[in-house]
Parts: sequence; structure tokens; C-alpha cells
Amino acid sequence: MTPPITTVFFDLGDTLWHFPNMPPREFIRKETVRRLRELLATWGHHFEGERFYLGRDIRLAVEEETSRAFHGDCVDPNYPELCRRVAARHDLSLTREQSEELWEAWNLGGAFLGRELFPDVLPTLQWLKERSYRLGAVTNRGYSGPRFHEEMRDLGLTDLFESTVVSCEIGYMKPHPRIFQYALKSLGAAAEETAMVGDSLHADVEGAKTLGMTAIWRRPVIGEPLEMTEDEPEPGPAEPDYTVESIGDLKSLPLFAGAMTPR
Repeated sequence: MTPPITTVFFDLGDTLWHFPNMPPREFIRKETVRRLRELLATWGHHFEGERFYLGRDIRLAVEEETSRAFHGDCVDPNYPELCRRVAARHDLSLTREQSEELWEAWNLGGAFLGRELFPDVLPTLQWLKERSYRLGAVTNRGYSGPRFHEEMRDLGLTDLFESTVVSCEIGYMKPHPRIFQYALKSLGAAAEETAMVGDSLHADVEGAKTLGMTAIWRRPVIGEPLEMTEDEPEPGPAEPDYTVESIGDLKSLPLFAGAMTPR
């Protein structure tokens, strides 16, 4: 007999939150330039000539390295070190601390980009919490600084999650088993008693099923800017156990039919 689910982990981007009001690309570019210009000024450097493209070059390097890792060994890139290498191409010799400052400045943050929770997220998480499910987050994210945790708190997620596991802190991206193992250990949960909810068939579904977790695919929303997404389920390890159109649909899954009454 399959043990009942006691723990539920969630992906974040495109699963719990989205970007329905993403600023125009030019507005994002100007803000990036402003932040990098101010940062370089504090170091005594001019922001001119080819350095005007520093933000663009960081973005291209981040996209390339993230894709390589995600579709390869899933070892999370060292993004501050990546920034240091990109800066060197612009005749900037940075210390480790400066590289971390550059990575911090380049990350505009979800609040600036118009990040919002889907409307049914908080009520559904509260519904699960009231029925004694233990909740956590497992996310592929290159930035987990203080601003990220402040935004988690401002969105109302901090008090609902007992554990938030971020790939750049662990060193491995989903679907690598180690990030899921770390998450399970953080809550003392058994894989067979745990469900993973996410929008990526590769990262969330395949990664969870490899460890024996129940995989719930939250079908991506069409027509919005997405952090990362895939299309229809495919046969094999990436086939989800359940598919939902929204987080609110979790409450109607037979998986949670035997949920306890609210505490």
C-alpha cells in the first residue's frame, strides 16, 4: 500500500508566481545600465564605451551557462565568478567581493519585474497547511541574496514554507537528485510520502520521480513571459502522476482526498 502524502514541495517561477506586468525591454535595459554605472563609479571606474554592454554580456553568459548546466551535469554555475570573467573582457579586474556586488546589482529582482503570485496560491497553500501537510520550496535560482528572501516574505510565502531550497546555495540544479535529497532531509521527509509540484517536466517531474516522489505537473500558462517551461508530457520518466491547470486544482486531486480536517 502506498504511504499517504505528508509533505509537498513546490517550484516557484511559473508555478506559484508569474510576471503578468513585465516592464518593457528598454525599461529593463535602462535600469540595468543605471545600476551598473552607479556600481562602477563606487569602484572608481567609468561606464563608457564597450562597458555600456556589460549588462548584456552578463545576460548572454548567464543564459549560456544556465542552459549548459540544466541540460548537462546540473551543477549550478558560480554566477559571481561568471560575472568576474565577463567583467575581465571589459578591462575590469574584480575581487571576489566585487564580483558578488556585480551579480547583486545585475539582478533586478522580481518586484521590479512585476512578479505576482497566482491568485489561488496563498489560499491553496493555507488549505494544505491547515490540514497538516508540511510545505517547502525547491527552486532553480542563480540568486538567493537578502532581496530574494525579503520578496518571499513580502509575498506571504515565508510563513507557509518550512524549508526553501535554492539551487545556487546547494550547488546543484533540479533535476539533479542531490537538491531533492537535500530538500527531503531538511524536513525529515521520506520520498514516497512527498509530492513535488512544478511546471517543468524535466526539472520538477523527472527529478522528483527519479527519487520516488509523486510528481504533479502544473501546466504552464500560455501567453505570458515564462522563466522556463516545456510542453506536453512525454512517455518515460518525465510523465507526471497528476496534471493540474492551476495550483487551486490541487484541492480536488484524489491524492489529497483523505486530508485531515483543518486544525
